[in-house]
Amino acid sequence: MEDRSFSGTDSWDIHAGSLADAGSAPGLPKSARTHYQANVCGGDFKHVKERFNEWKQQPLVFQHNRCMFEGKDEVRRVSERVFGNSEAAQSVLREMCDPHASYALAAHVQTSERDLWLVMAAYEE
Repeated sequence: MEDRSFSGTDSWDIHAGSLADAGSAPGLPKSARTHYQANVCGGDFKHVKERFNEWKQQPLVFQHNRCMFEGKDEVRRVSERVFGNSEAAQSVLREMCDPHASYALAAHVQTSERDLWLVMAAYEE
C-alpha cells in the first residue's frame, strides 16, 4: 500500500485562536493557550501506530528543539466511527483531545477520494 504519510516537517501546529468555533468542549475546559499537533497517514490502525512512533522522532517545523507529539506515549483510536470528511474528524478530535493526556487520538476518515487517519494531540502552552 502506498504510504501517504506526511513527515514531521509537513505537520502543522493548530492554535485554538486561529480555528473557527475553537471554543471549549462541554465538560473539558480548554484555555486560550491550548494548541494541537496533527499529522495524517493512510493504512490500517496498526500502520498509524507505527507512523506515530516515527513521528515522535521528528522535530517540529517551527520549534526544532521539540519533537512531534512530545510527551504523548501512544496513539488511541477515538472511536470505531469512520468519518465522512476530515472537518468532522478534526472537530471531534479537538473536542476529545486532552492536553493532560499521555496519548494522542486518531480518527479514520474515508471519502470517495481518500482513506486516511488524522492523528491529533492537545497541548497547553
